[in-house]
Amino acid sequence: MDFRRERHVVDLLFVIALMFLFAFSAIMLIALGADVYQKNVDTMQINYDRRTASAYLIQKVRQSDESGSISIGELKGSKALVLTNTVGESDYSTWLYLYDGMLCEQLMRSDMTPMPQAGQKILPLAGFDASFASDDLLMMQLELENGEEESFFVGLRSDGNKMQ
Repeated sequence: MDFRRERHVVDLLFVIALMFLFAFSAIMLIALGADVYQKNVDTMQINYDRRTASAYLIQKVRQSDESGSISIGELKGSKALVLTNTVGESDYSTWLYLYDGMLCEQLMRSDMTPMPQAGQKILPLAGFDASFASDDLLMMQLELENGEEESFFVGLRSDGNKMQ
């Protein structure tokens, strides 16, 4: 009779140990899954930031792609992309520049001086540079917050842009 009782205790301990092993395995599986999910979310965020920044800048250049309307300016020691458009009888300039870790946009009459702190914050960037590779090819370089760099070219459909 004692033998049966000991056997039942061993059976019970085996079942409890098996349950703990199952619980431990489930927790480890959840932890690994959460880690993989977090890495996927981080990668998607980096890709989103990269695509959003480049698509935004390309779209702004395409909207202003007229002869002589795209130039490179300087604002507080850093380069800025200046897009000039005529509305009625007035000329307006859109300045795209990096200020305080943000890509900013400022629209004003062309005869006004831009103030960096007055621009509309678009999205966070660590670096921004724009230059003309040729008369009809604009090169832009971005540095994302995580340090990744993105370079791309925008072919201008108009002629006679101002190389500066």
